[in-house]
Amino acid sequence: MVDDQTTLLFPSQGYTSLPLCDSGGLVCCVAAGPGGHALRVLLDTGTDPSAIDSGLARRLALRTGGQGLGSGAVSDEVPFTEAVLPWLRLGDLTIRDLYAPALELRTLPFEVDIVLGYNVLRQLALRIDYRREMLTLAHPDLGVPQPDQGATMLPLVFFEQFPALEGIEVAGRRIRLATLDTGSNAALTLGPDIASELGLLPGEADVQITSGAGFGGGGTVLRGRGKPVRIGPLELPDVELDTPAIARGDLSRAGRVNIGNRLLARFAAVALDYERRQLTLEYEE
Repeated sequence: MVDDQTTLLFPSQGYTSLPLCDSGGLVCCVAAGPGGHALRVLLDTGTDPSAIDSGLARRLALRTGGQGLGSGAVSDEVPFTEAVLPWLRLGDLTIRDLYAPALELRTLPFEVDIVLGYNVLRQLALRIDYRREMLTLAHPDLGVPQPDQGATMLPLVFFEQFPALEGIEVAGRRIRLATLDTGSNAALTLGPDIASELGLLPGEADVQITSGAGFGGGGTVLRGRGKPVRIGPLELPDVELDTPAIARGDLSRAGRVNIGNRLLARFAAVALDYERRQLTLEYEE
């Protein structure tokens, strides 16, 4: 058994900024770490804890612990081995003793070496500038700078360890709770019960059968035409909906609604402040 002793060391100014990299529609950046090679890092608000590719963990001969089975968005059985990465540097921010269970990440449809989840993100405030393709990571005491205008601030709640919003509306249907998932390249994923209510069913007109992927493997997905979505005072037209076709993984649970990065990227910037439990959505008129 390995204890989680993940520690963040911030620069003197309390924050760092670095460019986003091309990641197939996800929040990804390049970091330095052991081994002398640049590492592709995914920031995933829908993962707890962090994760490292199992092949990379073997090459670096990381300190490891026990093995087990976890769950993911589309799988109920995700094998992992506990591991600790000695250090990781994102811009001027250094993460020490990163607890990151080793998973098979090479099966994902995008290249990633490390996934930073809740055990890291809860220790900072982050701002994703989609328009300028920049990422800012700030000390929780400092938070991220608030824009002068053109922004909506909403209270964050938490579903288990995942940031979420209460009371969004999908095609006029009020949703009790919707998680925010920067590790999903979908727009809005619905649990099977809500998908059925909104007509997202096999054989229905404008419903396509496609494939999705996540930790532990992939699965069949039903994808429907866009619906209007209201988040706070903001009305977003034509948001693409999808739902798992097979009842496996977290997103197949009744009542689940998940806001993915494709929807978040419709804003100019999004900031999540875990300490203050606040979400800021910046938009351009």
